[in-house]
Amino acid sequence: MAYTGLALEVDLSERDFSEVNISDKKYEKYAGVIGVGYEFATKLYKKKMDPFGDRNFVIFCAGLLVATGVPATKTTVITKNPLNSTFGPGVVGGRLAHDIKKAGYDFILLRGKSDDPVVLKITPQNVEFQKAGRLWGKDIVKVTETLKKKEKGSVVAIGPAGENLVPISIALVDGIHHIGKGGLGAVLGSKKVKAIVVRGDKREMTIFDREKFKEYSKILREKILADKLRKIYSELGIMSAWDAWAKQGYLTYRMRNKQASAGMLSEFGAEKYLYRVKKRSIGCYGCPSPCKAEVNMPGGRTTKTSVYLGLAMSLGIKCGIQTAEEAVECHDIANRLGVDELIFSELFDALVTFKEEAKIFEDEIGFEISRDAKSVKTLLNLIAYKMGIGEYLAKGMDGLVERFGEWVKEENDFIKNMDWVFDPRVSFGSESFGQLTNLRGGHEGPVTITVLEGRSEESLRRYVRRIGGDEEKIFENGFRAELYTLATENWLWVLNGMGFCRRESIARNLDITLIKNLFNTSTGFELEEEDIIDGARKAISLARALNCKEGYNYSNDLPPKKFFEPLKVGSSKKVLRNYLTGKEISEGEVLEMLRNYYSERGWGRDGCP
Repeated sequence: MAYTGLALEVDLSERDFSEVNISDKKYEKYAGVIGVGYEFATKLYKKKMDPFGDRNFVIFCAGLLVATGVPATKTTVITKNPLNSTFGPGVVGGRLAHDIKKAGYDFILLRGKSDDPVVLKITPQNVEFQKAGRLWGKDIVKVTETLKKKEKGSVVAIGPAGENLVPISIALVDGIHHIGKGGLGAVLGSKKVKAIVVRGDKREMTIFDREKFKEYSKILREKILADKLRKIYSELGIMSAWDAWAKQGYLTYRMRNKQASAGMLSEFGAEKYLYRVKKRSIGCYGCPSPCKAEVNMPGGRTTKTSVYLGLAMSLGIKCGIQTAEEAVECHDIANRLGVDELIFSELFDALVTFKEEAKIFEDEIGFEISRDAKSVKTLLNLIAYKMGIGEYLAKGMDGLVERFGEWVKEENDFIKNMDWVFDPRVSFGSESFGQLTNLRGGHEGPVTITVLEGRSEESLRRYVRRIGGDEEKIFENGFRAELYTLATENWLWVLNGMGFCRRESIARNLDITLIKNLFNTSTGFELEEEDIIDGARKAISLARALNCKEGYNYSNDLPPKKFFEPLKVGSSKKVLRNYLTGKEISEGEVLEMLRNYYSERGWGRDGCP
């Protein structure tokens, strides 16, 4: 019925595995897989458990509609994140979800710890615990290439940063797709799991009403193929937004106080990317709109990137690397080491800004640091191997406080010890308000049509109707960003639970009714649109409850002071404003918005279910 009804539970301590049956009612209750995953997490949870201890777990959840013939590719991963002790999920594309489903499972649960480095090889009804001593210490790309030579299937691998338990480490799927912001790489490293290979077979998913399902699948695929955005994404990916992001004020450095120069914008812009940096497009398995790429480095070498705009914004603008090719090379190093380049770039920018402002000095940093590729490479390696200043930066902004003192807290604009992408002074929609309520930490809220200012009320209303939001409440007395964010979070979790990509070239061709029809015809359930949304809402509350058990509450969602400082863009200054009315929003009003958000979710005033 689209889902397999099975979870594979792997006990690393005992080097054993078993299959767990999952009742149909669970899939119906949550209208997808994420809520089921969080039920597993809640059952396995122990209060204040060490993220690097044997009680922590890793749960891979393959999207419900993956491997059914629709362009669904996503896997959701749940663990206790060592960077900040949250349980917010990571989401990744590639072929991993397809192979998990084709191996006969909807979920893979890892618990315990191996005594020695291991590669897990998962095939239908079998798990092999292969020795990985010779791979330990090697970079992610090299490990992935080595395993791909002898094994078919998807490869999840960690690098030296994960092995050394760096909280800002990540893992990669097939050497390109990032997974686990918040320290998944370190969790796998603590379990001595160097890599996971998942290989499926040729089985077909059982579909309840195959003919009806094919009809709805055809509708979706035809809409995607006819969408002009698909061609734009296939050529440029989200670099198509570069000029708009620059114009509206997103591309900044010096801790969000200085706009990128014209030279920076040109060097890292769309034209150079398309004609000099990009070699070819790469997509997730079965995706009709490939938005990733193979890109050029110095010396005729190439590497792969999942989001070039992120690379250009972080390593190019924030770190000040002089050329796009050098930035790509640094991106390759970050990938190989398994370091999250987005949070790294914010930490690098803060460190250099403090030095430029004479708040710290190079003898305290430990090397001569500048905004250039050499310094970036040096610091990436120091972090991955937890040497010198790198041992502190490996812990995020909290590490800078530990190293330099309490004064750093006054400069800190991280949210739950995590960087954030979308400046609310540019556009105060779901992307920016959602950084406060993101269950994993800052990073970003759901990326929707409010990412850029200027959308009409009617276009926003159409979007809200399409995703199943409460139009009347959201547009009561203007525009309520907190309730819009809530609706878009629900929608994002619906997409993730089904396995669909949130990129607009895919997501804007979906609506809540089409998802309901795909879900019902594939499973045999008879849910309504509000039931699909309710399933996501329940899953979000389960995840929030886990955060609350770790001590999180309203105080952890409070906005940093940077939200309320004017942002200079050209000759104008931007401040926090209502997306539709333009009315300036005060700090007190943002705090009240948080309370409204909690109330609408059915949580207490402390922000806990």
